[in-house]
Parts: sequence; C-alpha cells; structure tokens
Amino acid sequence: MSRKYFRGRGMPLVKNNIDTDQIMPARFCYKPTRRNHENSVFGDWRESTDFPLNDPRYQRATILVTGREFATGSSREFAVWGLKDWGFKVVIAPSFGDIFYKNASINDLLPVILSEDDVEQLWGFLKEDHYLDITVDLVRDSVIAKGNEFKLTISDIVKKRYIENINETKETIKILNTIKKFESENGKQ
Repeated sequence: MSRKYFRGRGMPLVKNNIDTDQIMPARFCYKPTRRNHENSVFGDWRESTDFPLNDPRYQRATILVTGREFATGSSREFAVWGLKDWGFKVVIAPSFGDIFYKNASINDLLPVILSEDDVEQLWGFLKEDHYLDITVDLVRDSVIAKGNEFKLTISDIVKKRYIENINETKETIKILNTIKKFESENGKQ
C-alpha cells in the first residue's frame, strides 16, 4: 500500500533550536521499549499549562509544525518514539538534526522540510484555526493548508520509502538472493 498523502490536524510549536534532550529528557529514557513514551515527550515543558501539547484543541493533531534546527543534539531515538506515541505522523520544520531525520524516517515519522517563511505562515493559520487540516502530498512535493500550497523538500530515499511503502527490512529481503550469492562466492554459508 502506497503512502503518497498524509492529512491531519496540525499543531504549532513556535520555537527554534529544539534539541532531542528537550523533546525527550534523559530521565525518561529508561523503558527498554519503543512504545508508551507519549507522556514523556517534552516532559519538562509539559508542566506549563500554555504548552501546545496541553491544549485540548490540539489533542488530535498528527502533524507537528515547528521551527528550524528541530531535534539536533544527541542521537536519542526515544525522541522519535515519544513523538510517534503522542500521535504525530509528520513533523514539518525548516531544518532537522541529521540523526533525527534518519531515525524519524526509519521509524515511520515523516520529516518534511519547508522554508521558514512557509512554516511561519502555517503557524499563523494554526493559531487562527486550532482544528486546521494540513495535507502533505509527496507526489506533488507540497504541503497544502487553507487553500495555500507550499513547496516541500524531502530526501529522495525517504520519499521513495513512503511512496513505495518499503523499509530497511523489506529492502534487505528484496536483495536477499544477491546477499546469499555473495556469501557463497566468498566462502560464507
């Protein structure tokens, strides 16, 4: 099944330079599992009543729209797991930490890059309409909201994985015969 389009409600996180330690503080990284981290994501910031994750109007948001340099810092896969467990399927930002970008795409959290101006415009829309739907169209390389279409940037590899609904395991299985042939030719069995 192809995943060319994503549609969901957006949530603005109007802040730049959010690192993985802020997304998932170290004290919450103790469960040796990929699930049940939704209550730990942004653990320090959730104490503030005006933090967007605490706003009931954004409780069903599946698309996080945030600032530049999102998820820089340590290679904390817990940050991806927490965002997914909370319910996000897509994160839109002007830039991402390299390790997070890869971890997100491997763990089925779609990282989408928009210009800073476009992100700021989305923030404005989301402040006006807390229930705004956003569409990510990987075929047209665009994000659509409130009748506006914004040009997105995404790694070709990540885009292909989503459109063809493949992951690293499926890619390995596709070339399993090539791997077996290589092993037999090089003395491994």
